[in-house]
Amino acid sequence: MHIHILGICGTFMGGVAALAREAGHRVTGCDAGVYPPMSDQLRALGIDLIEGYSVDQLDLQPDLFVIGNVVSRGNPLMEAILDAGLPYTSGPQWLSENVLQGRHVLAVAGTHGKTTTTSMLTWILEHAGMQPGFLVGGVPENFGVSARLGRIDAASRPASGHPFVIEADEYDTAFFDKRSKFVHYRPRTAILNNLEFDHADIFADLAAIETQFHHLVRTVPKSGRLVVNAREESLNRVLERGCWSDVARFGVRGDAPGFRARGEPHAFDVLKAGVLVGRVEWGLLGEHNQMNALAAIAAAEHVGVTPQQACEALGQFANVKRRL
Repeated sequence: MHIHILGICGTFMGGVAALAREAGHRVTGCDAGVYPPMSDQLRALGIDLIEGYSVDQLDLQPDLFVIGNVVSRGNPLMEAILDAGLPYTSGPQWLSENVLQGRHVLAVAGTHGKTTTTSMLTWILEHAGMQPGFLVGGVPENFGVSARLGRIDAASRPASGHPFVIEADEYDTAFFDKRSKFVHYRPRTAILNNLEFDHADIFADLAAIETQFHHLVRTVPKSGRLVVNAREESLNRVLERGCWSDVARFGVRGDAPGFRARGEPHAFDVLKAGVLVGRVEWGLLGEHNQMNALAAIAAAEHVGVTPQQACEALGQFANVKRRL
C-alpha cells in the first residue's frame, strides 16, 4: 500500500511513518517545515518528503492519506482530498488498525514525563528479552530510533499479544476527530503519570482533561492494569468516575499498597507495600525521574517483568533525546 502522510515531520507522525515503512508500505509525506533531524531520519528510511501542501500531490495517487493534527480546514491539499472524495484517516486511527490490533499495548499518559517514562518502560522490556514495539515522542538513546514494530511473526506481521509501548498524548486526534489521541490505543496497561491543566487551546479547564482521561480508563479491560500516581488528586477524581481494572499506585507513603522509593533520586530502594523489591542506581537526577521509574516498574510487572529485573534494567537506562 502507498501511504501519503500530511504533517509527517512531527514526532508522532514521523514515528507512524517509520512504522508504516518497516511494515513494508510505500510511504511519502509532506509538511510545512521539512528540516533535520526528522527529515534526515525519514529520508534514511527511504521516505520521500515534499515541502508544503501543494494540490499537485494528488498526482501521487496514494491508496490512503494519513492526516496529522497539524492540518486544518483551509489547507489546500486537504481541501483537494475532500473535494475529490479520496480516502483519508488520522495517524492514531491508522496506528490502531494496522499496528496495535492484537498487541498488548502499554500506554503512557500524563501531563509531564510521557517521553521519558515511555523510554524507560520500553528499555525495561527490551532488557528482559521481550523485543517490544514502541513509538516515543523522542529518540531513546538505548535504541537510536523513535519507533519500531518489535517482534514479528512468520508472516512478517506484528506478533499477536506481544507488547507495544506507546507515548499516549491527550491532545486531539485530527481536525475531523476531536477525541484525545490515546482513546484509539485500547491499552491493556495504562500509566497515568500525572494530570494538570495544559493545552488551553483545546481544553476549557482541568475538568475537561479529566474527562478525556476517564475515556482512556474506560478502554482498559478488567484484566488490565492502571498504574496511577498516588499523589495526584486529579487522578483520584478520574478514578472516582468509575474504574473496572486493577490499580497499581506509585509514590505511596509508608507501607501502603503500591510502589514507593527510599533514598536519593540517583540511588534509591524500590519498595512494594513496604517490602524491598529492588534498587536503582543511575545517572538521572530529580524526584520526577524517580517517580517516572516507579511507574515504569509497576507497568512492566503487569507483563511479567519482576521489579528486581526492572531495577537492573534502569541502571543501564541512557535517557532520551527530545525537542525543547
